[in-house]
Formats: sequence, C-alpha cells, structure tokens
Amino acid sequence: MYIISVAAELAGVHPQTLRIYERRGLIAPYRTPGGTRRYSEADLQRLRLIHQLTADGVNLEGVRRILALQSDNDRLRGQVDRLRRILGEFETRMTGHPPGDPIVPPRRGSLPDIRRPDPFSTSPR
Repeated sequence: MYIISVAAELAGVHPQTLRIYERRGLIAPYRTPGGTRRYSEADLQRLRLIHQLTADGVNLEGVRRILALQSDNDRLRGQVDRLRRILGEFETRMTGHPPGDPIVPPRRGSLPDIRRPDPFSTSPR
C-alpha cells in the first residue's frame, strides 16, 4: 500500500490528479480510519492505464466508459469460463446416451450448439 505522494510518483502523475480521478470515480483507493488514501498495486496499474489513455487523447468521461466496459468484459469472461466448466463437467458425467442426443460436440473455440426437438414432429422421441 502506498500513500498518495508515492502512488502519484509511481504512476507518473501529480497527487492532485489522483484526487481528481477519485472525484470522477475512476479510482477508489482504500481509506484508513483517519481518512488517508492508500493505493494498492492494482490501483497503480489502473492509474497507469488511465494516464496512458489520457496521454493518447481520451477525455476522463471516455476513460470512465473504457474502464466500465473493461470491467463488464472481465465479469462476462468469468461467467463464460464458469459456464464452460459446468458444461464440461456435465458432458463428462454423461455416458451411454442414445443416438440423437441433443448435445452436439463443440466446434473449436465456441460453445456447443444444442439441438431442440421439433415440437411439430410426429415421430416418437
């Protein structure tokens, strides 16, 4: 954990810039019971990304949106990974299933397709 002056130096910005980023909701450092800001390594990585984006000409609202999209993307990737794991466990447990099983082997790099029975079919299931 770093105090604001050290974090600012490590991130290559002025301490006042960190306060602005905090007011804008771009960073949320840990606060001690006395109210002192403490920055973690993850905070420093985020500050470096913010600094790089602003240096590339992205305004702070654009940075906020990019960070929000990145967070959503990370969350969704985690959900996909979890669903793939659950599906893999389910497929592993399935044995001796009859031909015409509704699960089709996955194509490389994608989730498997699931065939649904035709509700208008007259053939027995």
